[in-house]
Amino acid sequence: MKTFPIAVILAAVLAGSAHGQAPKRVFVVNTGDGTVSLVDIAGMKEVERYKVGLRPYGIAVSNDGKTVAVGVEDEQCVKFYSLPDFKLKGTTPIGKMFNDHIVLNKDGKHIVVANFYSDDVMFISMETMKEDGRIKDLSAPHVVRYGPLNKHMFVTCKKASGVAVIDPDTRKLVKFFPLTVNPRSLTFSPDESKVYCGSHWNNGIFEADLTTGKVSRLIELSPPKENAQPQEVTYHGVQAVHGNIVLAANEGRSFLDSVDMKSGKLLDRLMGVSRPCCIEPVPGTNQVMLSNIGDGSLQFVEVSKTGQLKSLGKATVGKAPKRVAFLPN
Repeated sequence: MKTFPIAVILAAVLAGSAHGQAPKRVFVVNTGDGTVSLVDIAGMKEVERYKVGLRPYGIAVSNDGKTVAVGVEDEQCVKFYSLPDFKLKGTTPIGKMFNDHIVLNKDGKHIVVANFYSDDVMFISMETMKEDGRIKDLSAPHVVRYGPLNKHMFVTCKKASGVAVIDPDTRKLVKFFPLTVNPRSLTFSPDESKVYCGSHWNNGIFEADLTTGKVSRLIELSPPKENAQPQEVTYHGVQAVHGNIVLAANEGRSFLDSVDMKSGKLLDRLMGVSRPCCIEPVPGTNQVMLSNIGDGSLQFVEVSKTGQLKSLGKATVGKAPKRVAFLPN
């Protein structure tokens, strides 16, 4: 993998920030060793690593940058830490957890937790650190995230496979779309009419039409001939960028694909990754952060408007990094 000097990486960050206020630091949860790493983005270097408890997964930072919430799954709770000192402020019990995603509500006052085992989406106050509402009966919710229109949240459901649409303002289920595939991840077309997801045993990603509630196509992405044997773990994280491109992380085969959303054409494939799982866009830029389970790194990747991928560097973090959360400047 070609490496770039820190000055080049910093220039890329500053160029991206012309489109908005780019963050300077990011947290990444290290599920394998019970820690959270703080990474400086310009230098792509871990500056601190904090112990939080066994098997952390979800994470969110408050809008004012004073609090970070971390789901610590073996302790069946969300822990709240003050920033920048990372001191424990309090704990909210959740119950049994399984890769429960956490997202900050747009009101900036709550986190939303998709709790797999209770079948509920929970709302927890960032100020009081107490639950103050939930949406029930969502059938093993896993991924929860806002759509690009920033009004509704979309939730992947794992037992009765499908995607639930919820209104975080009224805290009600808007609609449930059953799917014939079990989604591992979720991203969207700009108008939210279509969603894209990975699934097990497939060399490709699925597109589902939310106007009809049906899977509309499998975008097949042929693996390299030398690594084409059937396997369960293939595509994991997906992320739409530039409004017309979907990035898809092939965890099992270790590459990152860039795909044209309309034609389904493979635009580029980045091989210098290591069992990538989660993709998160860097706010205000044309870059993403990629969590590499294989080598315990967080990778900074630039995406051109034509879908070309360029690695801008890696930061060595803890074991099995997963979800990330950016700190406001």
